[in-house]
Parts: sequence; structure tokens; C-alpha cells
Amino acid sequence: MTPQITLHLYSLRDALKADFEGTLRKIAAIGFPCVEPAGFHDRKPADVAKLLAELQITAPSAHCDLPIGDAKNEIIETALQLGHRYLITGGPPGWQANFTTTDEVKAIAEQYCIAAENAAAHGLQVGYHNHDWDLAEFEGRLAYHTFLAHTPENVLWEADLFWVARAGIDPAGFLQEIGPRGKALHFKDGHIADRSITPPFLPAGAGDVDLLAAAKAASHAEYIAVELDEYAGDMLTAVEQSYKYLTENQIAKGNQS
Repeated sequence: MTPQITLHLYSLRDALKADFEGTLRKIAAIGFPCVEPAGFHDRKPADVAKLLAELQITAPSAHCDLPIGDAKNEIIETALQLGHRYLITGGPPGWQANFTTTDEVKAIAEQYCIAAENAAAHGLQVGYHNHDWDLAEFEGRLAYHTFLAHTPENVLWEADLFWVARAGIDPAGFLQEIGPRGKALHFKDGHIADRSITPPFLPAGAGDVDLLAAAKAASHAEYIAVELDEYAGDMLTAVEQSYKYLTENQIAKGNQS
């Protein structure tokens, strides 16, 4: 089954801050059936849920904090209100500073184990979204190997294919390695070989990442996200170009496929 296309809303954070409702309407008009929120820009979750329902857009995944500690209940309640299924972190708690040794990775993995148990009680799963620095080798072992070895398979890994390629790893092989953890993926593209180009991100299909090969390996994907951290041109245009590339090549399906 072809995965659904979604949009990581971080890509349009500036437009959403300026005109939240208008930007979501433009996203719906492009044909996105799903979005992946990354914050609500001072809107109440109930109001966002109402607007998404009006636009017939779902939000099966979101970038948020782990449902642990004092924030656990609020995070889970928000997820249920918005209809999320997969709660993905944009990076590890404490970010890169706490991800520099094998022991630190093991400690972080334990937090995801706790979060996974908390989420599972409500029919939710948690997951990890990578950059390139968290794919590095610590003490002779790849950090993500340590993370995978110390978390159950129901802890997802939202592979960001640009950063996978930037780390020198073949994206298709990476997707095969994470297997069923790869339910939600970021098919991000950009300049890999020439690191002098900034920002390096490009619309899907316009860069160096072999997204077609990766799509063949994404056998467990349910959602494939468009994402650009930054873009030298108009971001909404880049988002629409990405939508067309991914849907026309049958990598993902949308409402205008």
C-alpha cells in the first residue's frame, strides 16, 4: 500500500506564525491529507483540531516532547485531542549535549522505554527523529545501533533521509535496517556532496538524495513527510514542488495524486 503524504509543519513555521489558518488552508489546497505539527503557535489544541477537521486534514504524527515526568498527562491528552498516533521527538532530551557517549545514549534510550510504556496505555507510540550527529560512532559503535539495541521495536525511528545521507549512510539500506520502526519518514532532499552550499535543503527530487531507491526500501512506511529546514526560495513553492514529486512518482499518495 502506498504511504500517505504528510507535511512537517516546521517547514512553514514562519508562514504559520503570520497566518495560521490561511497557511493551513493553502496546505489543504495543495492536496495534503495529513500534517505533522511541531507546536501550535499559541493556539489551543482544541482550536487546531477543529480547523483540521474542517479542512479534512488529519495529524497522525507530531513532533513533541516525550510523555514522561510532569508533562506526561498534558502531552498524552493533547495527542488524543488531535488524533495523533505517533509522538516523535525532534531530537533526544537535552539535544546533542547529552548524546556524546555510549552510556549517554543508553540513558536516553531508557527514557524512550519509559515513554513508550506511558504512551502504549493510550494506544500511542513514541519515536525518534534523527539528524546527522546522532548517527555518529561513539567508542567504536554507531550511536543509533546502541539506541536500537536498548529500545523495543515499538519505539519508532522517523528516518530523515537527508541527514542519513549527510552522515555517509545509504538511505535505502538504513530503512531496511530500521524495518518496522519506520512507519513515519522524512523524505528530505538537498545538497549532500557540496557542503559549502547553505542552506543545503531543496524540494524533494531536486537534490542528491536518491528518494526513488529509498521509497523501494520503505516497506513499512505509512506516512512520508515533506520537510525542509530552510530554503533559499519561497518555502510554500518548495513544499508544493515536493508534493508533486512524491505523488507523481507514486512514493506517497495525496488528495491531488
